[in-house]
Amino acid sequence: MAVLDWRNAADYAELATSSGAQWAWQFLRRNPRYQAEWQTFDETWRALETAYGRPPNRDFCAWKLDPRAWVVGSDCEQADCRIDGGKVLIECALGARWGFYKFPPNPALDDAVGEGALTWREEPRQTVVFDAVAATWLEAAPSRVAIGIDLAWPLRDQIEQAKRTLQRLQRQKHQAGEFEMASARRRAPRLINMVRLLDAIAADTEQRELRHIVDDWQPLLQQAHALRDGGYRTLASLPD
Repeated sequence: MAVLDWRNAADYAELATSSGAQWAWQFLRRNPRYQAEWQTFDETWRALETAYGRPPNRDFCAWKLDPRAWVVGSDCEQADCRIDGGKVLIECALGARWGFYKFPPNPALDDAVGEGALTWREEPRQTVVFDAVAATWLEAAPSRVAIGIDLAWPLRDQIEQAKRTLQRLQRQKHQAGEFEMASARRRAPRLINMVRLLDAIAADTEQRELRHIVDDWQPLLQQAHALRDGGYRTLASLPD
């Protein structure tokens, strides 16, 4: 992919209006492993087209019989992959592995989401069962709270009461400045700095120069790596 000039903040200005789904793509397309897997996939796909043609003239029956065109179903852990004869087509397997639908987009594509080339699979929200590890989960962020449910009693009324209580706590804590409501627009300046850091690292920039982006660059780069290397899917559900 063509890397922007990380030194020039103006080159990244258009990202400020990105949706959560678009931000997720910005981090995925910078993932070296995705770039390498896509390159291998693209070379295989072109070889298959050379052998069997392109739509609408593709010999799909022969294509499907070629072992290059599929992986075994057991290699595709995602339950919603279509398995045909114990096989999953490589384009479906690659998309499922990285969390999206549609044909795997080239990392060079600036806005795969906006151009309709990618749709994110739903990322299951983390469910926390409050046991001995609950304290660690709660301490990780000031926006987290615990609420008790008595399983011996009917759940509907308890859950409705819990919902009202949580809505009230959310308003109170937000108004007190204890946390910021999650949105793509609010997080855009921080996310822009993260992708600038990733682009700087990709350009073999010396670490001392990263202070030109932000003084406290080290924890931000660590977070950027976490988003690039798998956490990007959490961004897809960010409200605008």
